[in-house]
This record gives sequence, C-alpha cells and structure tokens, in this order.
Amino acid sequence: MAKEHTWHFIKAAGLVQLKIESIDDILNLKNLDQKLWVALACPVKGLEFSEETLSLLDTDHNGRVRVSEILDAVEFIRKYFTKPDVIMTKGTSIPMDALSSEAFACGHSPLDSAKSVLHILGKDNATEICLDDVSVNDKLFAPNVINGDGVLPPEAVKDEASAAVVKDIIACTGGSDDISGVKGITREQYTTFFADLRAIRNWRESAQKDAPDIFFLKLGTDAAASAYMKVKDKINEYFLRCSLASYNGDVSLALRKKEEALFTDAELTQEQLAALPLALVESGKALPFGSAINPAWAADIEAFRKNVVVPLFDETKASLTEAEWKKIENDFGAYMAWYAARPANGVATLTFERVDEILSSDAEQLIAARLDEEEKHPPIALATVDLRKMLLLRRDFVELLRNYVSFEDFYSLEDDVWATFQCGRLYIDGRSCDLCFRVLDGAKHATMAPLSQCYLLYCDCSRPSEGKTMQIAALVSAGNRDNLIVGRNGLFYDRKGNDWDATITKIVENPISIREAFWQPYKKLSRMIQERIAKKAAESEKAMDAKMAASVEKPTDVAANASATSKKFDVGTIAALGVAVSGFAAVLGTILGIITRKWWMPPVFIIGIVLIISLPSMILAWLKLRQRNIAPVLDASGWAVNGNVKINLPLGAVLTQKAVRPKGSRLNTYDPYAEKGFPIKRVILCVLLIALLAIAVVVVAKNGWNVHEAWKSVKDFFTVTIPGIFKEKTVIAE
Repeated sequence: MAKEHTWHFIKAAGLVQLKIESIDDILNLKNLDQKLWVALACPVKGLEFSEETLSLLDTDHNGRVRVSEILDAVEFIRKYFTKPDVIMTKGTSIPMDALSSEAFACGHSPLDSAKSVLHILGKDNATEICLDDVSVNDKLFAPNVINGDGVLPPEAVKDEASAAVVKDIIACTGGSDDISGVKGITREQYTTFFADLRAIRNWRESAQKDAPDIFFLKLGTDAAASAYMKVKDKINEYFLRCSLASYNGDVSLALRKKEEALFTDAELTQEQLAALPLALVESGKALPFGSAINPAWAADIEAFRKNVVVPLFDETKASLTEAEWKKIENDFGAYMAWYAARPANGVATLTFERVDEILSSDAEQLIAARLDEEEKHPPIALATVDLRKMLLLRRDFVELLRNYVSFEDFYSLEDDVWATFQCGRLYIDGRSCDLCFRVLDGAKHATMAPLSQCYLLYCDCSRPSEGKTMQIAALVSAGNRDNLIVGRNGLFYDRKGNDWDATITKIVENPISIREAFWQPYKKLSRMIQERIAKKAAESEKAMDAKMAASVEKPTDVAANASATSKKFDVGTIAALGVAVSGFAAVLGTILGIITRKWWMPPVFIIGIVLIISLPSMILAWLKLRQRNIAPVLDASGWAVNGNVKINLPLGAVLTQKAVRPKGSRLNTYDPYAEKGFPIKRVILCVLLIALLAIAVVVVAKNGWNVHEAWKSVKDFFTVTIPGIFKEKTVIAE
C-alpha cells in the first residue's frame, strides 16, 4: 500500500494554508482537498505575473485559470519531465536529461524536439535548452528552414530550377501559408500540380497524333494561336466598322467624330485609347500594319503579323484584307475547337513549352524528396509551443502555486517578495501603501470593495510621456484620514520601478486604526463646531449686509426698529443667560460635590468622560479592523478566493508605513517661521493644573486633612488600591 503524502501547513494572520516545500507536494496536489486551497481561480490579466504562462494554462480560454487547469499542468510536468524537481528552483533552462521521450500531441518527444531546435540554431552539443532558444523566431521560422509544418516554401528548396517549379505550383494552386509567413506548397498541392501537367501533355500529344490539321503551323502554332487570340476580337471590330462605313456613311462619320473628340481631352487614358479602332476606318479598307495602327495595339498587332501573317503569306505583306482575315479565322477553327476542350485544371495558365520543360526535368523528384524531409521533421511550430510551455512552467509554476494554492508570498516577511496581485507601492500623505491592486472592472469593484471592511483609495495613474493609464486600489492601514480627499495627488511605483502620477478618485471609508478611532469623535465635534460657527458667521454677515442696505435706503425707520429690537434683546437675553448660568452652576456644584469626596475621583471622572466619548468609536473600529478581508477585492479582480484572507492589526501595520526619520538623524526644533500667536496650549495646560490643584485643596480642606495625611492617602492609593484592582482583575480572568 502506497504511503500517504504528509502535508505541511502554516498559519499567517489567522489563515491556515499549505506550505509548498518539495516536488512531492506539487505532484500530490490532486489529493489535497480543494477546501484547503486558498484560491480556486485567478485571472489571466491584471496580475504581476507572466500573462503568457497564464494564457498557456488557460486551456479553455475563458480568461481564468481554474483548479482543473492547475492539476492538468501538474500532470503535464509529471509526463514530460524525467526530473520534475528541476522546477523547484527558478530558472529559464531545462537540462537535456530532464526531458522525457514521451511524445507530445504533435507526435515527437520533448527530447527530439529540443534536439531539432538546437540543431537549427547550430547548438548540437548543448546540454540544456533555454527559453531564449525557442524565442528566436527569425531562425526557427525562417523560410529556408525545414520546420515540420508540412508546407515547403521555395526558399527551402536548394535547387534553383526546382524552386522555380515550386513557385509555379504556388501560382497555379494558391499555395499554403508556411509558419515563416511566406507561401509554400503541401504534398497534396504538389501531387495535384504534376497530375494536371500530365493531363495537359496527354491532351496535347493526342491532338498532334490524331488531328494534325490543328497544328497547321507545326511548332509555331502555339505562339501563333496566342497572338491570334489576343487581337481576334479587335480585328473583327475593325472590319465591322469598315462594313458599316460602306452600308451607312453618315453613321460611320458620326462615330468617327465622336471618337476623334476624345483626342481633345488632355487626360486621355490608355484604356480610352485602346477602345478606339485599330486603324482609320474607311469603306472596304484593308487592315494596315506599321505606324497606321492604334498605338495601344501596336505591339500585339506586330506579334500577330510575325507569328501568323508572315508564315501564312509572306514577309512583305503590309496589310490584311477582310477576305484574308476570314481565311486566317478558318485556319484556326480546328485549333480553337481543340483548345476549348483543354482540361480545366490549375496549370492552364502555363504555356505548353513550360509544361514540357517541367516534366522533362528532375524537379518532380527533388521536390518530393524535400517534402519527405519536411514531413519527417519534428514540427517546430507545435514542438516549440510545448517546449516553451515546459520552460515557462519550469520558471513560473512554483511561484504561481505560492500565490494560488497558498498565499505564501503575500504573508512573506521578506522585503523583495510580493504577491502576484500586488502591483506596486503608492506614496501619498506622508505614508507608503504596499497593498495596491490593479483595477480592471471598476463597476465590480464598486460593488465588492465595501464588503472588505478596508479603507481603500482608488487612484487614476498615468505616465504622460508614454501615454499610458491605469487604475489602482490601495489599502490604507496606518495614519489618519484628515488629508485623504478626492483629488489629492501622490506617486505610484509599479513593480518594475516605473513612477506614475496618481490622483485619488474615490475613497471607500472604513476605520484605519484604533488610535485614529480614539480621536475621531473629537475631530467630528471640532468640525461640527467649526461648521456651526461658520454658518452663524455667514448668517450674521448676511443680516448685517441687509441692515446696512436698509439703513442707506430708510435710515429713520431702521434706527427706530434697531432701538426697539435692542431693548427687547437686552431684557430677554439677560433673563435667558441668568437661567442658563444658574442651571450650569447647580449642575457643576453637584458634580464637584460628588467627585471631591476623594482626592483621586477627579482624574477618574475625567478619564471616564474621555472613555464614554471615545470607547464606542474604538470598539466599532476594533470590530471592523478584525473583519478586514481582501477576498472581496480579489474577487472583484477575477479571483475565486477560497480562504479568509484577513488583514489583522500587525499585518496592517506592515502594509502601510508612516514617515519615520532615519536613525541617528537630528532635528532642530527652532522654526524661524513659527506662528507667534496666543499660546493656547500653554494656557489650557496651566488652567488644568490650577483646576486640579484647586480641587485637591478643596478635598484636603473638606476632609480636614493636613499635608501628612494627604500624602499618606496618595501613598495608600498607589500601594494598596491600584494593586488590589489589578489583583481582582487577574482573579476574575482566571
């Protein structure tokens, strides 16, 4: 019975996760309960990780790498690595002895494919294959390289004459795309081409044997027929026009004037010129040769004269009558009927001379041999894809698992180790934020981010010099929020060290720290008082402006109203102030009467008041800080997080750092620009000290103590009362 694999789990910030230590951990992942995986899927885009590697793993191309695809990659490693432990160390090469002889889907093994690649690169003695070796496309996929894709380009045929035949095959069949990007031929196209050549030759030879009247000009018949077919329709048109001139001279003259008008057009094109008659049309006129011919047809008519007229008549013939033309048409009748029966195949564009030339050469055998080499060669295109996948897995797979099966990299204490979802560091408001996420779907983040209980800054980042932009979300877990407002600018550094301009565009409000929560009620009260004062001041200023405007318009009425209002205000205000002062004095007297019974009661009373104000805010903050979880933020980015990825207080203190002066540095506290205003802090401190001293005097006088007895009471408080309180708490806790 096989021994069950032993796993090693660790705990970080409350999250229990697998620690990947050996290749056995990876090869046994299929036996690990998926409930223990930290993530069940991750996105292909938006991570600080090789997108090429993730795309290769994403076999169904849905934009996410799921557990089943991770396990498929594990089986790929098991199958094609003879030494799979090589992936445990980061690198970009695989030793040749670590490559399996098990065949890829393309039919060739990793070892054979690697040898073929290295042979093309001239590295037959190499002991390892590198990622760079399968990246030199200009060499691996050059047109003159036999690459195993089944397509033979002309450049891969060494014999020049055979290469020309390959070009003919491409022209006649359309060819196929080679992996190098050029056109080539396949075995099927090669076979079809030569079969068509033989069909053309057999068709021609049968005509030469059975119908000798077809080739009435013997060896010159083909050239003559070619020249004849080019001008046949145009010569018929010329003689038709001459017949029309004989039949109706007025119509012929009208056509002539209309066509001559074209010559007045300065932009007469070659096509317009070719549409004109071959020569000047007259009733019963023969077709002249030489300079009298339309320039657009001069070359074709001259070829017709040399290949047809001269062999049938004589060299000195300067024109062709309509009767002679009819004779020529009659002579070509049998040829044209035979030519119309030509096999309708792809080589119809080749001349008979070229067909004979190709079939009489050894090009067919040479091309076949090169096609054999092409088909037997390991397909570089497919082999390099699988080899590249092996090399990328050797470089990246373990790192991916440490950010997928577990989040070891995220919880690592090493400064240079980052999680794949950490895209950089944001500097803003005297602090640095290390937990920054790239945002690809802002709408999804808007829904999920508040569930994280994290204080998040959404920033638009840009590099104007390169025209690049992106959006990030940064966790803030230290400092206060006073200066964090929409529109505030900062600086973001990506994982490559590039700096980006960052501007806050949105804030997800949540507690930052317990310390900040302690002061939050007082800050809110301060802001409320400031707002009330500002509002009252604005209202008073508005009322004053109205009175001033009215006094200018009706000074007598305003003075009378002001006098009445003043008298009414004096009576009402004095009465109200009296009641308020009396009530406040009574309450204050009651409180002082209670807290002055013992000398230690006043400070306890003050501390109690502070706790009553701050404790609810601190408790609420503590509860929310314990619930901080980045899983919703990751889910918004395309992850499927399976674990509870919490950000507890110690981890939060690491992820956001406040500004700290270097050790050994000195601070000169003298500030030449310090404000010289009223020393409010010193006054408040003095008032508090005087108040405490007055309370102490009242307590001593009220209890009839002398100084010695007061000191004894203080001593007893610190040596008996306080230890008793802590002892009592300890007993209760036990």
